[in-house]
Amino acid sequence: MSRKAIVLSVLLHVLLVVLLLFGVEFKGREAQLAVPASTVVQAKAIDPTALAHEIKSLKARDDAARAEQEKKTKDAERKAHEAEQRRHEEEQKISELKEQKEELKQEQEQERKRLTEAKKTAAEELRQADEKKKLETQRQAEDKKKQDDQRRADEKKKQDEQHKTDDKKKQDEQRKADEKKKQDDDARKKKEEADRKEAERKRAEQAVQDEIAAEEAATATAAQASADLSELGKYTEAIRSRVNQLFNILPGMEGLTCTMRITLVPGGEVAGVEIVKSSGNATFDRQAESALRKAAPLPVPTEPRLFEKMRRFNFVFRPQS
Repeated sequence: MSRKAIVLSVLLHVLLVVLLLFGVEFKGREAQLAVPASTVVQAKAIDPTALAHEIKSLKARDDAARAEQEKKTKDAERKAHEAEQRRHEEEQKISELKEQKEELKQEQEQERKRLTEAKKTAAEELRQADEKKKLETQRQAEDKKKQDDQRRADEKKKQDEQHKTDDKKKQDEQRKADEKKKQDDDARKKKEEADRKEAERKRAEQAVQDEIAAEEAATATAAQASADLSELGKYTEAIRSRVNQLFNILPGMEGLTCTMRITLVPGGEVAGVEIVKSSGNATFDRQAESALRKAAPLPVPTEPRLFEKMRRFNFVFRPQS
């Protein structure tokens, strides 16, 4: 219920109570005025006892009505008081709620400020921590760089010293090597000179021996060649005789000659025939080649050395009648 409705309700109850009070009082006065008039007018006809009883009855009803009105008035006042008390309590609650809301708002504002400050503090602490970490990392990097520089310097110094030692050692070794090389060269030159003289002596002796051997070999070769040529000539004549027997001389072929290159295999079989010098008569050349192939196997030496000399040779064919 709103405050305006409560006020209107209270005013209506008060107005009702006032109207009731004035109405009862006015009726009581009319009754008091009417009774004596009635009594005066009808004094002789009304019983005093009955009149007294009636007056008492009227007074009782009036008292009851008054009491009832007073009760209603008190109830109305009580309800108005209770309504006013409830309104006051509600206003107090509303005020308390407003105060609580304001306190909550202030607390939230304070909490927001505290959180903001905490965030700022945390951010600052984080920034300081990052800055400290960066400085520490930079310091560590600088320390490591110094250590690396020092280590490299020590290593370079050690390497330089080792190089000097190695260079000296190499120089000593080179000097010794040069001395040994000179000694070896001298010894080698002496040995080469001795070897040269010995080789010249041996070459001279060998030249004499080779000359003698060459003369003997030439004599033997010439003799062997002559013997081989004579032996191969026998096989060549045997081949010519066999081919001649198989060749049919036609008119106009008298006095013709052709040269064939013959390739043989062991046993005298003909592996190939090639006309290397034609007679000028194609028929003569073909018949000569045909007769040669028909004569196979040709007579050949059984000794491999002599056969190799006949494996491929030029055969001059001139038929004889």
